[in-house]
Amino acid sequence: MTEPLDRRTVFPRLPSLTGLRFAAALLVYFTHLSVEGYLAPGPTEAVFRYAFGLGWLGVEFFFILSGFVMTWSARPGDSRTRFWRRRLVKVFPTHLATWLAALLLALAAGELLTTARLLPSFFLLNAWLPDLDVMRAVNLPSWSLSVELSFYLAFPWLHALIGRIRPERLWAWVWGVAATIALLPFVADHVFPSEPRLPGLEMTLTQNWFLVALPAVRALDFVLGILLARIVLAGRWIGLGMPGAALLVAAGAAAQLALVPTVYGLSATLALPLALFVAASARADTTGARSPFRGATAVWLGEISFAFYMTHHLVLHYVRLALGETRVWSVPEFAGLGVVLLVVTIAGSWLVHRLVEAPAMRRWSRPAARGERPERVPAGGRAG
Repeated sequence: MTEPLDRRTVFPRLPSLTGLRFAAALLVYFTHLSVEGYLAPGPTEAVFRYAFGLGWLGVEFFFILSGFVMTWSARPGDSRTRFWRRRLVKVFPTHLATWLAALLLALAAGELLTTARLLPSFFLLNAWLPDLDVMRAVNLPSWSLSVELSFYLAFPWLHALIGRIRPERLWAWVWGVAATIALLPFVADHVFPSEPRLPGLEMTLTQNWFLVALPAVRALDFVLGILLARIVLAGRWIGLGMPGAALLVAAGAAAQLALVPTVYGLSATLALPLALFVAASARADTTGARSPFRGATAVWLGEISFAFYMTHHLVLHYVRLALGETRVWSVPEFAGLGVVLLVVTIAGSWLVHRLVEAPAMRRWSRPAARGERPERVPAGGRAG
């Protein structure tokens, strides 16, 4: 066990977790690049298992990270309305800007725009509906933002409830939540119909929605993050370092890839290793232990990672349409194109972060007292 941490000395910066955010977003980028249609069907099928598994690893990381960081940076005496204001100001301006960009690009490309693709995603309700058009939305990544919004709304109550758990019982709760996550694929496999299957997957839309998108289920990842943050803050950490935690993530990812494309190849083997890795990374920041994600470049990329996540699919999808919807590339050409599009996406993300996300946070993240200027939030925001 370790010494409890004084919030006054650790709040709010966690540079390693900030840097890791871009690494997670990059996994999602690789997934969408691989399945967008740039490669011929044969090579696409060959990389599908890895792309699907690694992309889900990235999203799972974000869900766990949200619970951890919100708990880490929770302010004593903070009101629910102030907390919700900060979170909504962080996500909604970028969401609305990318939603509008997606709408304009879809119209320019002549794509079919249905009410199902537009309205649920605009209001970030799309994760609650098991409908393929709703899930795809006008900007595909918004489904996970819909899940995150549910976390934000529930956090004040979840944080208060979990705060009542005695420190010596926190690990028992971690094992319990992790076991529940691991058992959920069995529920999906035996409760929901197994046909018709989604293309390329051995699961139905309902099974996929239940395990991947349903906010009430994904809240277990969020709770796992809350529990691990409490463990580190309370000095109950077991001393596992980042290298050891990374090995656990690698083992969980290998097991996951072996189980893709079944319902067991989603979060069952990854949730606990990722939660331990998040906690070990935070602990490394508080102790000054070596971390490859604490450098200036890694932190800067982490600061623009939300904008990157919300813009990357627009770049990948509409560049493909512009270059020719039926055109395919060889593997070397695909790799080079992927690097070029990555640079383009990073540049666009920086603009969205600089022109939309950061100004909104500076202007509206907290109400200004009468006669005062709004609080100035650093351009990078906070770790979450």
